[in-house]
Amino acid sequence: MKNAMAVLLGILVAAAAFFVVPRAEAGMEDFGFRNFEEVIRADMRAKHAELITRVMQFSGKEADAFWPVYRDYERDLMKLADERLALIKDYAANYENMSEEKANELAQRSLDWQAGRIKLMRHYYKKFSKALTPKTAAKFFQVENQLWLILDLQIASKLPLVK
Repeated sequence: MKNAMAVLLGILVAAAAFFVVPRAEAGMEDFGFRNFEEVIRADMRAKHAELITRVMQFSGKEADAFWPVYRDYERDLMKLADERLALIKDYAANYENMSEEKANELAQRSLDWQAGRIKLMRHYYKKFSKALTPKTAAKFFQVENQLWLILDLQIASKLPLVK
């Protein structure tokens, strides 16, 4: 068990590297985001799947059941990523002259986004549990949650507090 945890920890620490972004994107660079959109879509997706494969160690039958559900989950997750990106861009565009109304709108959208992510995970936990087992689905969402925590921390570390 300790070996499995050490491997998982090593993978998750290495995963943090795929959230480091290589090029500047206009309008976001002031917050330290460089090409954030590309990370969300391409690099993150490929490395995310690689990490899931390494950590989950599916049998052939499990992989056959998992990946079709995962593709649907990923498609819906990318819709959430688009919402988050739009929210961050809106925050960046309004940061210097944030009104009370805009701050309230952004806070409400952020809370709605977080609720949407939980709703999505609940929905897909049921699907993964049926396709695999509840224990395997729980393990997947444990890994998924850890990866989201890394991304959330990266984003939070770049966003300045409202003035």
